[in-house]
Amino acid sequence: MHRYFFIFTAFCTVILFSGCQSKVLQMLIEPQEYFNYAVTEGVTCTSPEMIDGDLNTRGYAQGRWIHLTLPNRKAIHRIAIRGTNIINAMIYQKLDGEGRWQAIQQIQNNESPVIERRVTGIVTDAIRIYISGTTDDEKKASQYDPRRGAIVPQIKLGRAYAHELEVYGFVSKEKQQ
Repeated sequence: MHRYFFIFTAFCTVILFSGCQSKVLQMLIEPQEYFNYAVTEGVTCTSPEMIDGDLNTRGYAQGRWIHLTLPNRKAIHRIAIRGTNIINAMIYQKLDGEGRWQAIQQIQNNESPVIERRVTGIVTDAIRIYISGTTDDEKKASQYDPRRGAIVPQIKLGRAYAHELEVYGFVSKEKQQ
């Protein structure tokens, strides 16, 4: 029995590496190329400077939120925020139905001006980001809050910004040919 399994495995290996690969197998082996949906026509963002494709421009969040809306639903595989002061945030995807959102990625203790996250199973026409901490937030002296019965840290919120917000999907190989 083991002999036949070995022969079958050897035969499959020879076929795999002999150049007689099927198109499906080639698609599995070839690396996928990403496409940035954020710079396509019809996309809107809280700050248009975040999706203009220019790393020299800076866009600011609206309060503590960044919203990006695509013209139609897309499969998203990667999200990048470039040139940012964001330390802590939560990324949400819009679900079907009015006002339904689901958290998909949490950013904690970021120390880099670039945030890149891979995401899986995301098909949506909008994402939003809630920013809970930036490098420009200033901690002040803590004060006693009698309503809470506790000492509460005081924070002066800084403005959250990003030079570019990028939302990537895979390029379809069939469309290129």
